Amino acid sequence: MQKSFRPARVFAMQLLYSMEITGQTAGEALPGILESQPLDDEQKKYGMKLVDLVQAHHDELDENIKTASAHWEIERMAKLDRIVARIAMVELLYVADIPMKVAITEAVQIANKYSTDNSGAFINGLMSGFIQAHGMVSKSQEKEN
Repeated sequence: MQKSFRPARVFAMQLLYSMEITGQTAGEALPGILESQPLDDEQKKYGMKLVDLVQAHHDELDENIKTASAHWEIERMAKLDRIVARIAMVELLYVADIPMKVAITEAVQIANKYSTDNSGAFINGLMSGFIQAHGMVSKSQEKEN
């Protein structure tokens, strides 16, 4: 059975959120986040990979969010929504073995669980705009989904 990487994505979201709120580095925020969620080594490693990728490509990701959300100012978006979108975007852009549908579904479900009532729909629309802007999906594939 395929191991779920949702705990790793949630871990990455929590760590990035903690860093954004407190101004701490990943190393400073890490112990508190690890205490709150048990992860195996593989999940921890993948979660840290996502955190590192989001940090390395932060400005590019925020530009992608701005482009994909033409009618929203990034500063007005819920912090968790921005973080979830960044994680999904790094998976689509920089993690080769994650299927597009998985990255988007995970982002929508995590946003539904941890952010606002409208976050899942918002993330779904944002990711749809993102994959269209990056030519990751054709119009015929889009109609199937």
